[in-house]
Amino acid sequence: MKLFQTSLASILFILCSFANAQDISSSVSGSSGSPNNQNYSSSSNGSSGIGIVVGENYILKPSDVISVEVYQEGDLEKSVRVEGDGSVALALIGKVKVAGMTVAEAQSLITDLYNRDYIVDPQVSLLVVQFSPKIIHILGSVNSPGVVEIPPDRDLSLTEAIAGVRGVSRLGNPKSVTIKRVDSDGRARQMEVNFSRIVSDPNVKDIILQEGDTVWVPERII
Repeated sequence: MKLFQTSLASILFILCSFANAQDISSSVSGSSGSPNNQNYSSSSNGSSGIGIVVGENYILKPSDVISVEVYQEGDLEKSVRVEGDGSVALALIGKVKVAGMTVAEAQSLITDLYNRDYIVDPQVSLLVVQFSPKIIHILGSVNSPGVVEIPPDRDLSLTEAIAGVRGVSRLGNPKSVTIKRVDSDGRARQMEVNFSRIVSDPNVKDIILQEGDTVWVPERII
């Protein structure tokens, strides 16, 4: 009889433990799922305000895409590409020329325009959603010739650009790299660079590339 009671108690203990484990598992999964759902809905609700973090001194250019929001004025929220003439079309105030302005200047201008005739003390937020691509071309004896984009918030060096095309090929001549550049006045000029010295000599400064540059790596003369 004692053996039977002991066995019965053991079975009941195991069943209770299993039930408690299920409750704990459900509680844990529910609590871990809830914040995820909350984060998702929060992110989803605020997705229109998500932009690329840039400094206020970033200068807007044609083909940049900006997001303009006015606090508590959902109808005025808009994502728009800067047109070729440098302007964007916004609700109520129409076309506004922003190209050539910094993010801070454009935001201030749009705030003034809304404040002038439409909204009392508007709180305007301007974010860059997509940058106008600034590219250079790297051709010749490199492992993956083509286009390399200049980062929107910093300079691009020749070393980084060559790395972006997987380096000089085994047939390339890194001692005689040519950079073709068109100046602001439309004049084209070329400069020859010893890339080998740049990567091997710490006293030789790297070359900072500019938008529109073409880099040519010739073949070695055998």
